[in-house]
Amino acid sequence: MSMSARQARFARSRVRAARAARWSAAGLALLGLLAAAPRAGAAETLAIPSGPLTLEALMQRMSATTGVRAAFHEEKRLALLEAPLVSEGMLYFIPPDRMARITTRPGASTLVIDGGRLSYRDETGASDVDLAGNRAARTLVENFVVLFAGDLAALRERYDVGFEADGTRWRMQLAPRAAPLATFIASVELRGNGPALERMSVREADGDSTVTRFERVETDTRFTPDELARLFPPGPSAPRP
Repeated sequence: MSMSARQARFARSRVRAARAARWSAAGLALLGLLAAAPRAGAAETLAIPSGPLTLEALMQRMSATTGVRAAFHEEKRLALLEAPLVSEGMLYFIPPDRMARITTRPGASTLVIDGGRLSYRDETGASDVDLAGNRAARTLVENFVVLFAGDLAALRERYDVGFEADGTRWRMQLAPRAAPLATFIASVELRGNGPALERMSVREADGDSTVTRFERVETDTRFTPDELARLFPPGPSAPRP
């Protein structure tokens, strides 16, 4: 096989891998929006109760946000590729069930969850998924939304939950208890400091893995009507990135 043919085959593999990964990004992005880090002037609002940090206190704080805006840097390692797929962009979350993930590098794309609608747009076009009619996608979204609801009982019903803290630093480990979520995801590890999620590691059932880091996080954000209209336009398609 010639060098040009090998390069073309490698490029096609990267495109197929990226497309195959894009739907699982819905759940991963939802989980990533737990990144609730303090911003200037908001320390009192965001404070976690004093004393040993517990899972209950952390979940209570995570569920209290009015909206989140955060930059992300993500590296996804796939078995068929030597180099990771690296992406960067912004995440937006408005409780209880509106989320937008706008990727700016290496290519532009937008993933939106708006209630019962999941939309995706990139350079090749747009597609739409009705969560009510797609059990796998609906279950993936619902299982992660329990994190924002602060429903610890539901979280423990759906996941085996491990939690440990050293001062304000903590680690949470989640393992899906049953299908269909367990069909896609083997485990999730979250690391943070106080209310701030700093790193999320996801190991998928097929052995692929994703590490996401968060920065420039704004929490308790109140989005303007113009921002909401841009992020969540009416109709079947996601907004253009």
